[in-house]
Amino acid sequence: MKPILRIALFGAIILIQGCGGCIKKTGTADSEPNSKGNSKIPVPNATNNSTVNDEKDLPGYWVGTFGYTAADSAESADAGDDQEYNKINIAIDEINSTKVKGHTVIAGKVRFFNCEMQKNGGKYSFKFKGGADEKVDGVYKFGITAGDSLMKGTWMSDGDRAMNHEFSLAKRHFAYNADWKLQKSAYVDYSKSGTVKRKTDSGEVYNESRYATTSEDIEKINVSADLLKKDDVANLKKADFLVIRNSIFARHGYTFKKSLLSLYFSQQPWYVPISNDVTGDITPLEKKNLALMARYEKNAEEYYNAYGR
Repeated sequence: MKPILRIALFGAIILIQGCGGCIKKTGTADSEPNSKGNSKIPVPNATNNSTVNDEKDLPGYWVGTFGYTAADSAESADAGDDQEYNKINIAIDEINSTKVKGHTVIAGKVRFFNCEMQKNGGKYSFKFKGGADEKVDGVYKFGITAGDSLMKGTWMSDGDRAMNHEFSLAKRHFAYNADWKLQKSAYVDYSKSGTVKRKTDSGEVYNESRYATTSEDIEKINVSADLLKKDDVANLKKADFLVIRNSIFARHGYTFKKSLLSLYFSQQPWYVPISNDVTGDITPLEKKNLALMARYEKNAEEYYNAYGR
């Protein structure tokens, strides 16, 4: 498997455990806000119950981390690759007797599925074929027992072309909230690096690699809630602009195509990917802030910091 560009995940994952609920809003952005989405993405008619009491509670957005299985995680570590922590949304749109219609949302893709629901006592099970990767198909198998609140399952790749994944999903209700702030976690692009000369205590000079990242300013700016002024953006770094700008689209439930952005926003506890086109949902305030940032972003400098790989 090709190594992916890593974001500083470990502390961030601990920081964001547990998240508030967040169903509806259509979804475009990323660094490519011209992408065309599907305007007919269904919105599940979900109950407010986070625990499944019976099959009426099954429709909804089931959201959580899409990570490698234990076996493939160990294989990835042995190979020196990095674990992926994308969020996945398996939306159960409707159930008619045992006929199920739904869609998955992950890493910039919305894919529709139809399957049969199997019921065995209080256990509801689902299985369908579908992609989780741009080029690779596989099989989703998951289920939940009445009285539980987590939908657990796996995605197994066709052949050995991709890592197998497992997931544990909670039912989430999406509603846009301009006040959602970026939680503390670093966006790091290991493809952009620089070196600085450092000295040891004995005076020996050595080169230290540093990588393009965000500054602490991203935690201070909410581009969806506050009208920005020149002083707010004049000294932002390139990665700051990238993350702050795309936080608008994340709040509207956009599913990011670019791996680093997808991984970064998957760390945010409020983030629920629901669509691949949210351009029609951007507010007038957000549009004004986007226009202001565009004037300064092209001349912004990279900010480098030292992160272990």
